[in-house]
Amino acid sequence: MNKLFASIVFITSLNVSFAINETPVNSKINKVTVFLNGAQVFRKATFTLQKGITEVIFDSISSNINSNSIQVKGKGNYIILDTKYKLYQPPSSYLPPEIPKNIIAQLQNIQDSLDVMNFDLEELNFKKEVLELEKQLLINNNSIKSDSLALLKDAMSFFREKYNNINTTLIKVKKEEYLLNKKLQVLQTRLNNINNSNAQKYVAMPTYQKYQIVVTVSAEETTAGTIDLNYLVNEASWSPTYDLRANGINEPIELTYRANVYQNSGENWDNILLKLSTNNPNKSKVKPELPVWYLNYYNPSAYYNEDRKRSYGGLAKSAASMDGACQMKEEELSPAQTSAFYATMNENLTNIEYDISIPYTIPSDGQNHLVAIKNENLAAKYQYYMVPKLDKDAFLVANMKGFEELNLLPAAANVYFEGTFIGVTMLNSDVMGDSLAVTLGRDERISIRRKLLKKEEKGEFLGDEIMKTFTYELTLKNNRPNDVDIIIEDQIPVASLEEIKVILLSSDKANYTKETGMLSWTFNMPAKQNKLMEFKYSVKYNKDKQIALK
Repeated sequence: MNKLFASIVFITSLNVSFAINETPVNSKINKVTVFLNGAQVFRKATFTLQKGITEVIFDSISSNINSNSIQVKGKGNYIILDTKYKLYQPPSSYLPPEIPKNIIAQLQNIQDSLDVMNFDLEELNFKKEVLELEKQLLINNNSIKSDSLALLKDAMSFFREKYNNINTTLIKVKKEEYLLNKKLQVLQTRLNNINNSNAQKYVAMPTYQKYQIVVTVSAEETTAGTIDLNYLVNEASWSPTYDLRANGINEPIELTYRANVYQNSGENWDNILLKLSTNNPNKSKVKPELPVWYLNYYNPSAYYNEDRKRSYGGLAKSAASMDGACQMKEEELSPAQTSAFYATMNENLTNIEYDISIPYTIPSDGQNHLVAIKNENLAAKYQYYMVPKLDKDAFLVANMKGFEELNLLPAAANVYFEGTFIGVTMLNSDVMGDSLAVTLGRDERISIRRKLLKKEEKGEFLGDEIMKTFTYELTLKNNRPNDVDIIIEDQIPVASLEEIKVILLSSDKANYTKETGMLSWTFNMPAKQNKLMEFKYSVKYNKDKQIALK
């Protein structure tokens, strides 16, 4: 007997010692690193552990995480044993909340009033039936047989009086019935509204599945600690967008680098520190290996379907507004800062990261949220380009350099000049190299006129050739209050056949490219001045053939 009791005590102590405690923790997302495809979410929680093995439960985790990416570390006198990601289904036996007593009493009073009204209606129906019966009996018993005129008058008077009394009473009963039905309808509607409201308010809440991360830890004694958890989520990304702003032809160009951050992970990122990375964790990191290239005869039935490379794209806005009670004059206010002032760039061997030092809120709404990264002032050379053959106005072009040092990702850029939106250009350092020319619009204060001054034709009397000579005049006007740098481009034709000869006779110091026939003048034009230029060329060809000359 003593041995049996000792065995029971031993088994009970084993069950107690191996019991696993469960500790749900209230974790908060404190920072997020957003990649070009995906995001790394960082959570932090504090807790108190009991002695033994405890499962620390992180609730309300995204359903779009990569379970292989979960990383856990912590501080405290405990050992991390295991980590798992699971789907939790809460118990479905959840009772609805109890309806308050005052509402139950109100419902009972309304129901009692309805019952009384129903009895009253039933009584009125009985009265109506009796009156209708009396009326029918009176009508059926209408045979009056009397030879006396006086008796006939008395009978008719009795019939009329009795018939009118019955109708009057019947109308009163119907009126009471109508009013009672109206009150009954109002009370019934009120009762239905209260019941519908209660059905929505006091109902058993549905149970939804939720995802959890469970961290199993072991502690030798009761202890407090912290735990840090991070994991990768899908349905998140960022893409760059740019603004190029020029405030004048003597000012540098301001480049605003911004990010469109998108996330639909199922977790709201409230008041978190944001980091943007050019890394793509979903892209393969394995060095490619070239297979053996076997050469064989062509087989028409065989084909290759080459995979197309997809470049990231799409514009993936966190907007915060603050109302101030400042009464300062507008000219005394300094320019407002953007989050770009609080962003720092860190470049490592494989990618670039931008740390945003002010908190952001990015809800899980599948919308794009704009985050400013940095502002750069770029030195620019402003020149006016003119093509008088096609347009009489001048086009302002800003030539910027130094893009390779900025590590910009390919994306569209909005262009503004003197506060006016000009258009959209594309920034891609892989294509444009270290420089970029951006058109800032036309300036009608600088104009040019192209005029054909002289057209001469001379043919040989005995020969087969004819020569035509063209002289053009360019009249340039600068009505701006300042000197400007101007580039004028024009052209003469280029012969596509050897028998056609094109000769530039004069060009007024233009740079001439014979292969393309392009003429180019580059100079500084003083303010409020005019300038005349001429160029002349000849074309010799077979006089028996026609040639297209404009």
